[in-house]
Amino acid sequence: MLQQTPFRLGQFRVEPLECAIYLSDSDKQSLQPKFIEVLCYLASHYPRVVPRQELIEHIWQGNGYVGEKALTNAIWHLRQALKHPDGSESIQTIRKSGYQLLREPEYLSPPKTLAPTASETSSTSQRRRHRPLWLWVLPLPLLLLVFWWLQTEELSPISGIEVITTQPGMELFPAPTPDGRHVVYKWRRPDGSMDLYMQDTQQPNLSPKQLTFDEENEGRAVWDMTGKVLYFRRKNDDLETCNMIKLDVQSLQEQIIGKCPLGGDLHYLDITPDNSTLAYWGLEGVADKPAVYRRRINSESSQTPVCLTECDMRDRDMAFSPNGQYLAISRRLSRFSENIYLHDLTTGQERLMIEGESDIVGITWHPDGKHLVYGVQRADSRSGYLLNVVTGRLTPLNIEGFSYPSFAKKTPWLYFQTRSEFYQIAYLPLANDLPSSPFPFLQSDYNHKYPDYSNASDSIAYLSNESGNYEIWIADADGNQRQQLTELKRPVLFPKWSHDGKRIAFLAANADGSGDSLMVVEVATKRISRVPSPYNGHYRVTWTADDSALVGSIYMNEDTEERERELFLLPLDGSPVTQLTYDGGRHGVLLEDGSLLYTRSEPGLYRLSPGSEQSELLISAEQFGTRYSWTLADDGIIYFTDPGTRYKDIKRYDARSGEIKPILRLPVPEVVTESSFSLDSKRQRLLFSNTIKYQSDIKRLKHLELN
Repeated sequence: MLQQTPFRLGQFRVEPLECAIYLSDSDKQSLQPKFIEVLCYLASHYPRVVPRQELIEHIWQGNGYVGEKALTNAIWHLRQALKHPDGSESIQTIRKSGYQLLREPEYLSPPKTLAPTASETSSTSQRRRHRPLWLWVLPLPLLLLVFWWLQTEELSPISGIEVITTQPGMELFPAPTPDGRHVVYKWRRPDGSMDLYMQDTQQPNLSPKQLTFDEENEGRAVWDMTGKVLYFRRKNDDLETCNMIKLDVQSLQEQIIGKCPLGGDLHYLDITPDNSTLAYWGLEGVADKPAVYRRRINSESSQTPVCLTECDMRDRDMAFSPNGQYLAISRRLSRFSENIYLHDLTTGQERLMIEGESDIVGITWHPDGKHLVYGVQRADSRSGYLLNVVTGRLTPLNIEGFSYPSFAKKTPWLYFQTRSEFYQIAYLPLANDLPSSPFPFLQSDYNHKYPDYSNASDSIAYLSNESGNYEIWIADADGNQRQQLTELKRPVLFPKWSHDGKRIAFLAANADGSGDSLMVVEVATKRISRVPSPYNGHYRVTWTADDSALVGSIYMNEDTEERERELFLLPLDGSPVTQLTYDGGRHGVLLEDGSLLYTRSEPGLYRLSPGSEQSELLISAEQFGTRYSWTLADDGIIYFTDPGTRYKDIKRYDARSGEIKPILRLPVPEVVTESSFSLDSKRQRLLFSNTIKYQSDIKRLKHLELN
């Protein structure tokens, strides 16, 4: 049971959702989530003496080896944080028995515990199922040696990295030939157009060879072991087609070898060492969630997905081992938590290798079959790791921007992309008669995203990764007087001011990685509360006119991600949530007259009147192509982006006249996809997230020191 209710211990106030202890509103101590879990467990069992083993069982799922030391560390830190000015202690150690809270907790509201959701239960069972049981039978000296060996070892920055591509724009998803001489990649040019190219690494002065010539979207490519044939997927959203393509690289002759799912992206594809089978990510057949499918190249039918009914997570990326026995798979427990498994294709058995990463960005096998290299992304910062699958030893690569690695099959040369993304907040003046370029609002060495302006407080709320994690910050209307409001140290998204300018709603990942919750932070006190919701997957929200509730999109079935999402009304007082839409509502504003202005899964802007079951189309799909990058002004004007293939048009819609007027055209990369739009009516400017650097290059490392 997860304790969420704030409580007092003498002069201290404990805020579980913030993982913080306050002595006063200005004296805040942030602690690790496990420390707070220990304190909450002691408080919920006051005044009983809680045995050490009971705490280890509940907080560390019975992992005695890790829990023994971690519990001692937690108690020490809690004692330091809860030491009263008079020197008195709050936690007492009872020799050979356990720990006891010395002060009675005073809950600030009736204690609430949240029963574990289905995904939380699944997460715990997965951790227990994959815990390496052989550790328990080793002698203590050998156990200590193994434990030291398994720990992450820091390395100095890697030398010997060769730059393969330096074109403007984004060179993505490197696919080296088996001998490592050539590398194919997807080049997203600055104008937004995309095609596959091939670079001869022995002749770097030669221009890359263009392999595809179309307006469609090609995905990640893979070579067969001959180095003559390339496989990739091509999708046309307008025609609603997705095909698997076989390309003879010498003649550039293409052959469609099968269909592929329309849902999702095209990042994930691999081929078996014997050239017989492709593995790809998709959603098809009887599956109700994205999965890894295998299809024999000369067959029209796909095989049963690797994970369909045995697990509660969604497959994502995959890589075949050099001997074809294993498939390394990344799976998402939620949008903020991802694991890596080894799936034995012969027996169907699996091993959990990596747990709790926020975002896996690429996996590849070393040709020796004993090592994996993978990329991770945390708060828009990318890095790479080397994993020994035999010993479990993990080594950081210390390569900035590292993602989507790929080894040459016959040569242990590692290709990867280094991707740099810098996001800042910009504004567009609306009072000018002539169109102008966006002006910078917040620029620094850190990323700032998702601005929201409050007319009541004349302040901007936004995300910043200045602390190493994305947290909620505020600034005045000039971008000064910056202040960090949250210290959750886990992913947060989409800050939204209440109309009175006193609170900010936002989305935050749950501490256990099981899903997410809607939160509200009080600006004056920084106190955080959780918005009551029976669901485990949410998206961005808006406030009702009286600030008593939120309107937000909810994943009614987390596994289906792109389906079964609707808009709900979520009262802050804990009253039952109310479903507002039944046609795929994604983002909406509830007006004072009770009507709902909203977008759906397909393009277009809609209005649903009170008591009506049928919505009215306000702006057609041809004119309104965004789901989230729009905002409603007090005078009824709607500002929005209409994204195209190469450009994004910023437009205004007058609800009274029905007139749509273009304001400015920007290149696609300049406006962050699904950026928040916010209107500063006092200064007549439109704020949004702006990309100031968007670059990815392909690099190579010939000599990777193995662990």
